[in-house]
Amino acid sequence: MQQTDIEIYVLSCPTENIVAWLAKAFTLVDTSQPSSLCTKLTVLLNNANIEVTILEQAAGKRFTSIWFDSDKTPWKDDMACAKQAFDALQCEVRCNFQGWEEEGDQDPDQWWRINSHGEGPFIWT
Repeated sequence: MQQTDIEIYVLSCPTENIVAWLAKAFTLVDTSQPSSLCTKLTVLLNNANIEVTILEQAAGKRFTSIWFDSDKTPWKDDMACAKQAFDALQCEVRCNFQGWEEEGDQDPDQWWRINSHGEGPFIWT
């Protein structure tokens, strides 16, 4: 089942690199910068527009959030997106371990981390 949206966090990765990755993975339709820390993109995949928000300093000063506000992404969950992002960006990537559900008993501090040392679950506090 496809997640309703995808969100990942990248460590110390310039926004320009993120935009360049997304421009290769999708067709870039529109770009705007509502603030100095926020970049919004509209990308196209399979005739579907996908809104993407890139927010610097989303988790501390060093993490940038990449949020795909769509269920039309090519990934089934956050983890699949995180793996592709790490391959493309070579920056540490973190995502929710279990995906987000409206109701459920998942631990909100349980995360998945991918970096040059490997990948696995960890507690992000």
